[in-house]
Amino acid sequence: MTLPRTGSSSASGDPPPSDGETIKIRRSRLEYGDGGTMWRLARESGVLEENAEYTYHMFSHFFGETSTVADLDGVAVGFVAGFRPPYREDSLFVWQIAVDERARGRGLAAAMLHGLIQRLSPRIHYLEATVTPSNEASTRTFRKIARDLDTSVTEEVLFPGTRFHGPSHEDEVLFRIGPIDPDRVAEHAKQVAEQGTRNLVVE
Repeated sequence: MTLPRTGSSSASGDPPPSDGETIKIRRSRLEYGDGGTMWRLARESGVLEENAEYTYHMFSHFFGETSTVADLDGVAVGFVAGFRPPYREDSLFVWQIAVDERARGRGLAAAMLHGLIQRLSPRIHYLEATVTPSNEASTRTFRKIARDLDTSVTEEVLFPGTRFHGPSHEDEVLFRIGPIDPDRVAEHAKQVAEQGTRNLVVE
């Protein structure tokens, strides 16, 4: 899983959203056409690995409940693609996160993850993702989720870099956050709604 580490390019060239603009994180499952939007965001990030557009259509169709998109003025500015692993359906595994340059610096990645956890609670009790050691942005995000939900996070190598073909590849470290208490999920959602400081809302 990769969260952009540096400023990514945006085809729109629009400036960052002002304090008065609100980014809306979808509460409902993904819709037809979201796959193409996710593929565009991933491709324009400049740092995410290239994947076939089909992959994103597959995620939006088969894993729409465990993935989400965030919109600003009707235009997608971020997504999380995830699924519930077979034989471990109490977990949400995050495959990829993308945040458009216009929406950076507002805690959108963490907010989208919290939105998904709220949607799936109480059915999931763990949040998982793999992160490379150099990806400090993702490391900070997942550790923050654990702190927000007053739970623990374990980190261990899942896929050693030597397993990958081609150019050198870092280890993929599995972050496993949990157990996640549904009551704490609801409490955190209420706290965020009351604060309302980041102009991020879950629709």
